[in-house]
Amino acid sequence: MKLRRSALMGSAATLLASFALGAGVTGASAQDADSDFDMDLEEVTVTGSRIVRRDLTAPSPISTVGAEEFQLTGAQNVEQVLATLPQTIPGFGGSSNNPGDGTATVDLRGLGSFRTLVLVNGRRYLQSRQSGTVDLNTIPSTLIERVEVVTGGASAVYGSDAMAGVVNFVMKDDYEGLEVSGQYDTTIHGDAEKYNIDATMGGNFADGRGNATLFVNYAKRKSLMQGDRKFSTFALGDDLSNTDAQDEFGIGDGLVAGGSSGIPGTRVFGGPTLPNGDNLGRFNPDGSGAPFTAADRFNYAPDNFLQLPQERWMASAMAHYQINDSVRMYTEATFVSNKVPQELAPTPAFLGTLEVNPDSPFFASDVQTALDGIRTDTNGDGIVDGDDNAFLPFIGRRMVENGPRQALDTRDAFRVLVGFDGEIGDGWSYDVSYSYARVDNFQFLKNDVSDSRFRQAVLVTDDGTACQDDSAGCAPLNVFGAGNISQEAIGFINISATNVTEIETQNLQGIVSGTLGDWTGAGEVGLAIGVEYRKDDSAFTPDTFLASGDVLGFNAGEPTVGGFDTYEVFAEMALPLITGAPMAENLEASLAARYADYSTAGSVWSYAAGLTWAPIADISLRGQYQRAVRAPNVLELFQGNANGFPGAVDPCSDANPDAVAGNAALVSLCEATGVPAGLTGQFTQANTQIEGIFGGNPDLFEESADTYTFGAVITPEALPGFTMTVDYYDITIDDAISTLGGGVNNILDICYNNVQDLSSIYCQAITRRSNGDVDTVFAGNANIGQVKTAGVDLQMSYGMDVDFGFFEGGSSLDFNFVGTHVINNEVTPDLFVGTVNDCEGTFGNTCGEPDPKYRFNLRTTMTNGPLQLSLNWRWLDSVEDDQIKNGGLSASDLPVPTLGAENYFDLSFTYDVNENLQMYGGARNIFNNKPTFVGDSQEQANTFPETYDAIGTRLFLGARVRF
Repeated sequence: MKLRRSALMGSAATLLASFALGAGVTGASAQDADSDFDMDLEEVTVTGSRIVRRDLTAPSPISTVGAEEFQLTGAQNVEQVLATLPQTIPGFGGSSNNPGDGTATVDLRGLGSFRTLVLVNGRRYLQSRQSGTVDLNTIPSTLIERVEVVTGGASAVYGSDAMAGVVNFVMKDDYEGLEVSGQYDTTIHGDAEKYNIDATMGGNFADGRGNATLFVNYAKRKSLMQGDRKFSTFALGDDLSNTDAQDEFGIGDGLVAGGSSGIPGTRVFGGPTLPNGDNLGRFNPDGSGAPFTAADRFNYAPDNFLQLPQERWMASAMAHYQINDSVRMYTEATFVSNKVPQELAPTPAFLGTLEVNPDSPFFASDVQTALDGIRTDTNGDGIVDGDDNAFLPFIGRRMVENGPRQALDTRDAFRVLVGFDGEIGDGWSYDVSYSYARVDNFQFLKNDVSDSRFRQAVLVTDDGTACQDDSAGCAPLNVFGAGNISQEAIGFINISATNVTEIETQNLQGIVSGTLGDWTGAGEVGLAIGVEYRKDDSAFTPDTFLASGDVLGFNAGEPTVGGFDTYEVFAEMALPLITGAPMAENLEASLAARYADYSTAGSVWSYAAGLTWAPIADISLRGQYQRAVRAPNVLELFQGNANGFPGAVDPCSDANPDAVAGNAALVSLCEATGVPAGLTGQFTQANTQIEGIFGGNPDLFEESADTYTFGAVITPEALPGFTMTVDYYDITIDDAISTLGGGVNNILDICYNNVQDLSSIYCQAITRRSNGDVDTVFAGNANIGQVKTAGVDLQMSYGMDVDFGFFEGGSSLDFNFVGTHVINNEVTPDLFVGTVNDCEGTFGNTCGEPDPKYRFNLRTTMTNGPLQLSLNWRWLDSVEDDQIKNGGLSASDLPVPTLGAENYFDLSFTYDVNENLQMYGGARNIFNNKPTFVGDSQEQANTFPETYDAIGTRLFLGARVRF
């Protein structure tokens, strides 16, 4: 076994250090053990710092993912590996269809992807959204040397966005030769295939003073529909009355085949009474009326992607040239074209106060009679008679005749960087660089429906052959019964749309680093000082239909245009205090500070102080305090109002036991906000998703965080090859930027269960329909109360030689363990209200993605001659529905109160056929584990598909040829 350390040549600004021990994820060593290892110790830059030094001391918790991990997992996209790290909560990925936007993100500590700064070679990279996040699809996994993860806040070192930490991708930039590789990936069902082909070529020039490296990649991912798996065939919902044994589709044990109240036969909310005494709840194909039952709900699941298709072209070039002994020029260029479609069920057309003609032949006689009784004076002649129309209070029509809604996100992005670095003399060096990046996102939407044209086409003449308003070529639209819409009507109401987002970023920075001499007799004092200028500009231009709100299927949105720039000055110091003394083999302090002047948020400070202490050579202790800040991004400041449909529970519906019990204060407030008298706790909300209105706030100010980390690194001389790190982290974010109240579900909860004040900002954000259902909830951006998280990370690595193997010469075994214990994860939407949402160990509509209290990865790798075998075990602790902690419900109130612990095992191999050819392959989720079925508290596909594998066992095989 060999301990591998590397230093990227040249740049003092480039993040380095940490070690890769064996394959997989390892911790960073704060200190070397006296070792038998073959190692050349060079001057390196410690991850999380810009100071060049001769040791690997790091006051912040660090993890390193080696290049081997991407190969052993068969990862085509970077997020496939990062999402499984215990320090992360999965962000968007290949199964994020709704919600989703075609990007892949990383979310450290579950604090939000916009609070995780993603760097490439220590510098800011391509932004994919107006929130400033990086699409991991734009980073080629094959070109990665390693990934360095610093958790616990790093704003003082790297600036805003590093509230939760930094993920830095160190890329191969000094390549010689040609390497071509290809990989095929499929499931045991023979579907959801993935293809990947890439080539890397490079060489030295000018007698070795320069090197150029070129990388090209093509990747394709095929679609898989939710209907292609029994697990996700039906959209499941909660119903405790269903006590049947659960079948293979998840139906039973409190779950039913649910779905949407927007149905092909048209759902009527609050409809008139039919002659037979039933309420008009829906329409039969012949236009007659019938009551609506839960069995009528529309199953939208089969029309959604379980794996999003993707097609990606990528090219990257890097070069450096040593002009003279003091100046080296380097450059990077990247181009990415990424296409990711999304597909949703046909448009659910929900419309209020829909005007119809009771005499229309679209209606059978029973409906005509019922509608005749609710005519109003629509022609304004002062008389209600047969010449007047009627209004249906609210309807939901699933437009299956119009086909599924389809979206195609095409992101064309490029980035160029040029820089100079070198030695100044006397141990001092410099690094100056400038980068420009641009992303053009074209989103094409198909098969939506115009609200205004829908209303125009439904209102027809008495004979049903023409629209009462026949302008613009109106064709009569018969939505009153499944299958009744003509192609002419589809042609009139169908709309497509094109949205364009343009993002430009510029970054100029200069750094000088070196030593100030030995002040204490313990070693050279390190110093790095620098300046940075950043400018972000972006514009989202929605299609005219979306901007006007004249859409029924896709989320309407207004333009978002804005930008900011910032001038920043920063400095770091590493101050050795004691070395080689009893109980003080090494003692060193570190300091950092950054001043930033934002054109939007004004002046802000961030700073850090840390201490590392090694009482003996085998043990090093480390601690750090950081004051981190994050200025609001373009989206948070300037987003035009847009709608979305998150999962939420209406406290006034029969889903709330307090409402059913007749809580007087709750009943009074529900009625004051629009629930008809006597209906509180008596109605079932129309859908598990509730429409939210989201938008920017130019009055936002920066959020700040206090971060404490304490840890130890153990490298015992008596056990060569063993390293253990344990770190405690505690992060508190004040004035956190989020949606009002923390989201739609929180707003409803705070209004009805906590504040219970009609005049409060939370209750005023809620509007209801005439039948009592929530219509919309305004959840604009705001500086909310607090976000807190705390926990412990444990990392262990050990390597040993053994005598057995398939080939002569024995084998080496490497064990790598990374685990996290989440002690606390809570959100306080409003400090004055005092509501605290505890999210550790939970899942659901309030807390979102599961956050298991305990989770770990254990990779065991055997290397024997040309063969390498590796087994990875990923374990996730059980989690409970957040309504138990935060909603006052008991486990007996919920059909799925907990999701059990999950074990995933992945097996892989590499085999060097000869010095030019390597074969590799493996299987992920080899036991084909399926997640627990989830009803109303799911994200999508009856589970959380970025956390739990809903697709099944995958097989991959690849080859790599080197010349």
